[in-house]
Amino acid sequence: MPPASANRGGATAREDEERRMLEAAGWEPREREDGETVWKNPATGLLHPQGQAAAMVREGADPEGPEPGLKD
Repeated sequence: MPPASANRGGATAREDEERRMLEAAGWEPREREDGETVWKNPATGLLHPQGQAAAMVREGADPEGPEPGLKD
């Protein structure tokens, strides 16, 4: 029996939550050649790993501005 935290395709509940959050924010999933899912930033078109993309959305990072926590 799989662990309680695992569900479809082995994704954890946290990964599923991040996926829903990213999709709601307009990010689009893309699959790399190695099978890893990366996310396309709707403002810049840049691709980011799921964890980084989710952190950017959670922190309200301006995709066209400086990195969170950095000052001009």
